[in-house]
Amino acid sequence: MKKRILRVIYLIVVLVMIASTIGACAKTSAPAGKVKIGLSFSDFATERWKPEADLLTKLLEEKGYEVMVQEANHDVKLQNDQIDNMVAQGAKGLIVIAEDGEAAATAVDKAAAAGVKVIAYDRLIKTKSISAYLSFDNVEVGRQEALGVMTALGLPGSTKWTKDNPAKVVLSGGSPTDNNAVLVRQGQMEIIQPYIDSGVIKVVADQWVDNWDAANALKMMENILTAQKNQIDAVVASNDGTALGELQALKAQGLAGKVPISGQDATAEGCNSIVKGEQTVTVYKDIRLLAPKAVEMMDALIKGQAIEGVKSYSLKLLTGQDLAGDIQAVFLPVVQVTKDNVYQEIVVSGFQTYDDVYRDIPEDQRPPKPGEAAAATEAAPAEKVKIGLSFSDFATERWKPEADLLTKLLEAKGYEVMVQEANHDVKLQNDQIDNMVAQGAKGLIVIAEDGEAASTAVDKAAAAGVKVIAYDRLIKTKSISAYLSFDNVEVGRQEALGVMTALGLPGSTTWTKDNPAKVVLSGGSPTDNNAVLVRQGQMEVIQPYIDSGVVKIVADQWVDNWDAANALKMMENILTAQKNQIDAVVASNDGTALGELQALKAQGLAGKVPISGQDATAEGCNSIVKGEQTVTVYKDIRLLAPKAVDMMDALIKGQPIEGVKSYSLKLLTGQDLDGDIQAVFLPVVQVTKDNVYDEIVKSGFQTYDDVYRDIPEGQRPPKP
Repeated sequence: MKKRILRVIYLIVVLVMIASTIGACAKTSAPAGKVKIGLSFSDFATERWKPEADLLTKLLEEKGYEVMVQEANHDVKLQNDQIDNMVAQGAKGLIVIAEDGEAAATAVDKAAAAGVKVIAYDRLIKTKSISAYLSFDNVEVGRQEALGVMTALGLPGSTKWTKDNPAKVVLSGGSPTDNNAVLVRQGQMEIIQPYIDSGVIKVVADQWVDNWDAANALKMMENILTAQKNQIDAVVASNDGTALGELQALKAQGLAGKVPISGQDATAEGCNSIVKGEQTVTVYKDIRLLAPKAVEMMDALIKGQAIEGVKSYSLKLLTGQDLAGDIQAVFLPVVQVTKDNVYQEIVVSGFQTYDDVYRDIPEDQRPPKPGEAAAATEAAPAEKVKIGLSFSDFATERWKPEADLLTKLLEAKGYEVMVQEANHDVKLQNDQIDNMVAQGAKGLIVIAEDGEAASTAVDKAAAAGVKVIAYDRLIKTKSISAYLSFDNVEVGRQEALGVMTALGLPGSTTWTKDNPAKVVLSGGSPTDNNAVLVRQGQMEVIQPYIDSGVVKIVADQWVDNWDAANALKMMENILTAQKNQIDAVVASNDGTALGELQALKAQGLAGKVPISGQDATAEGCNSIVKGEQTVTVYKDIRLLAPKAVDMMDALIKGQPIEGVKSYSLKLLTGQDLDGDIQAVFLPVVQVTKDNVYDEIVKSGFQTYDDVYRDIPEGQRPPKP
């Protein structure tokens, strides 16, 4: 009996051990559960949110995550409850589009305390508990909105608006619960405040639009127009939806198309209004970039990896409120869009469809559809046509590679190419142009040493039926067939904005009429019309500060041939004359800026005196990451040669040029020159230490090793 009991006990123990072993094996061999990510949306009534929810879900699932989606229908409490619920269901990450950035902090703080990674998506959540914030550069959105409206008013430089007759401007902010609206307003005021201070602008109404609602905006504008007896001159509205609501009120009073008005988002309706001549400007934020970036960021957070391109910002800076703590953020770039570039930026890029943007526009007033234009230019000419390339010099680093690329692209289209280089000799360049025409060139792409002198040879070429493109430098004659460059006025604006921002303007208490900032203006080569346009843009930003007395120009010089040695010598003389008492330098390109920095370094002022440039050269970008040069302006010159070849091909074939617009020579040169020319201006981007990695290195414009040369390994970002 006793033995039988022991045997039973032994069998039970064995069975328990076997069961435990089987259970352990089953546990270790079972697949790991999918990590859950929650998506919390303020609403799906806003047109863009449901497609973005679908895209985020798709991209996260492709990375192996399980996705939960909730939509709060503009209900703040419901959104917080939904966030709590997703955390309770085991979400390890949350991407939150907050209805109210302040109220959402309650649920986000609890989620973060539970170890959940939270990304504030396109709208800031006002707590340091978020793991990261992803949005566009909303301050720059506001700047570009205000710049578009001020430009339409003719400011700066207009004689119409004075202290006795200020422009009456309406400010229309976005939803007061959306921190993006606060940042947009900050950017708007950076541009507008100097005009207010100098008395040429009067703000006659300043209101905010709940939920960015077009109906609310319409009603508010009707009330404003009644109060102002229709006497308003411009509206700085904060997005396309509110702008279109306000346009309804303006239309009812016959003011649409007469009163400039801004927006953002480049919606189909907004872009259609722009091509109709009603809305003036929108700001293009390519929201197609947001979801992939958010997924990449969330994946990095879940895996404990670094987020590419992230930077630390104080909540106080981002909100204008006295909030403690810093957050990590990524801000994507934005582009100003007007009637001039809506086709290229919005339609050709596929952001909005051709039919939506040009709805109700007569066929003969529309540009060709992008696909049709591409198909028309695919076929090369039946016989080889000769195209001449005339370069001012090959000493300038960029020109020889561009000559090679232009040659390659033209030959690929079946053209025969002749190349000449004038070694900075004006007469030689004209002789070379004459010679290429004599050899039978039917087209010329000219990089002029002197835009005035080159007009002699270009006039003769055009009279002989030759198509001439002024490439990146204007030739001052209406005989040219087209002019291709970057938006050089915008280059100047961005240079000056970068320097003024570094000085703390507007809003600085350091600079007053009794203690103005002492600023040096350093122009480019006086024979290069681009330098004139750059200066025009610089002065659009700086002149209001001069007028209000907070900036004093202590030196204004131009640098022959954009030569760094000339710039160095000039800056040494300026520093001597000013006894080193200068506060900023608005220089016009990286080469001259780096020359001037040598003089500043010798006096211990490098990194203390803000200085601008353009071209995003390797040396300039390296100086920026070292904290010496403050800002450069990125012109992706890789776009120029392909565009020039497309333009020349269209001219030779008698086809329209995509994106071309008419400009007066008087406007482009500031001289009393007769006639209009056709031009295409490509967009530019301001680059500082904050975005040099994303804009310059990741895009491949300059190499990682060139930009981060001499930077200690521990202070470099990871290689792309």
